[in-house]
Amino acid sequence: MVFSAVWFGLSVVVFCSLAGPMGRLLGVIDYPDGGRKSHARPTPMVGGIALMVPLLLVVLVRTLLGGAPVGIFVTLVVVGLGFLILGWYDDRQHAPPSARLIVSSGLFGAVLLLQPDLLLSRIDLGPHFGAIPLWSLSFPFTILCLVGLQNSINMVDGMNGLLIGLALFWTGCLMFYAPDHLTVYLQFLMLGLLILLPYNLLGALFLGDAGSYSIGATIGILMIYCYNQADGALPMLTVVLWLLVPVVDCLRVMTTRLINERSPLSPDENHLHHRLARHWRWPICLVIYLALVASPGLVGAIWPKATLAMLMLAGTAYVGLLWVTRLPRTAAAEGTPKLII
Repeated sequence: MVFSAVWFGLSVVVFCSLAGPMGRLLGVIDYPDGGRKSHARPTPMVGGIALMVPLLLVVLVRTLLGGAPVGIFVTLVVVGLGFLILGWYDDRQHAPPSARLIVSSGLFGAVLLLQPDLLLSRIDLGPHFGAIPLWSLSFPFTILCLVGLQNSINMVDGMNGLLIGLALFWTGCLMFYAPDHLTVYLQFLMLGLLILLPYNLLGALFLGDAGSYSIGATIGILMIYCYNQADGALPMLTVVLWLLVPVVDCLRVMTTRLINERSPLSPDENHLHHRLARHWRWPICLVIYLALVASPGLVGAIWPKATLAMLMLAGTAYVGLLWVTRLPRTAAAEGTPKLII
């Protein structure tokens, strides 16, 4: 275990240290354009590769050595590698959103056919609201949840430290409920994210779509697996609380695009992290976003009975931030009534 952790940690450090040459070799350098891409210098988008390649190798070796259920680890390898390749291709070629959606749905569907124990069989809203059985809808509903979560996580990746910080929070929460055979994987994932974090905070590398796709898909699979394995110990509403802000923000942005007669998958700068960045400097806006997710989410993870109250608190705080940032900072200073919804 110690040797594996040292090897894994050093591997991630080496990948991060060679980010520039690796980005040029793989053709994934992000160049600033003075618009949405406002970073100061060309930046390699290899953070996801630096994390996932060593992680997948560790998982593959531990799976071959046995001693743990094979199914979930094979699933994690297939999902991690599949979405890493898809994201890398998108970083290079900018695949059409519809094509990405089809490929993502197909890959998740194939995994669920191989591992039907990952299916969500019901929507359990707790003792106050009851449960809704899904029966034959469990397969498409699970795919919808996984694809939706992955898309939400991809949209979050627009500020240094944000997605990595959220992934650290989600990984830590899952440790409260994960079965023993998954604990080591979560520990390696957390170690890799911690090593990656300072490189990303300093702007030495970005996660890229390879990182956001593979991390988003991995987190989604882990949450469903831990939820099903917990056998009621992990309430579904607690998982909803952890994901509330990025998912609701994704739905709000996509709805706004549709209202404005645009594709719901088209890019813009209306995400919560964009709005925060127009009103507060980094890293203050980063801390605000992470606190909005982690503070109520951690309370829900430790005291599940407080989950409903935390959902109301997080929702209210989110709406409050939308209200505070309803005007661009420049428009607010000039008195221009240009609202952003």
